[in-house]
Amino acid sequence: MRDAARGGIVGVLGVACCLLGVGSPSWLSAEELRDPFVFGPRAEVGVEGGPVLLGVLWDATRPLAIIGEETVSVGDTVAGWQVVQIQQDGVLIQRDDRQEFLLPGTALPSDENSSHNLR
Repeated sequence: MRDAARGGIVGVLGVACCLLGVGSPSWLSAEELRDPFVFGPRAEVGVEGGPVLLGVLWDATRPLAIIGEETVSVGDTVAGWQVVQIQQDGVLIQRDDRQEFLLPGTALPSDENSSHNLR
């Protein structure tokens, strides 16, 4: 009896989902969906054209940062910049003798002559 009741409920839910358009609608693609773990609009490339610091995954022993589509740790290189330090509020990067501190939502500097030091 319980199996028959469950089957009836599943059937009714299936019909209701179809009628309400719940499921995988053909008019919606994955490219149009916003990442629920990223606050605000999509920010994979900044205004200057470089990858954006999307966030910091803080851990006292092994902090990580998400820059563009890459997850990086101290010592990694992104777009010619080496990750020197990852702090709770941002990332210190270095290219040659130049250092920059990036806050989340900020793009990596793309032009060596301009200064984007945000700290």
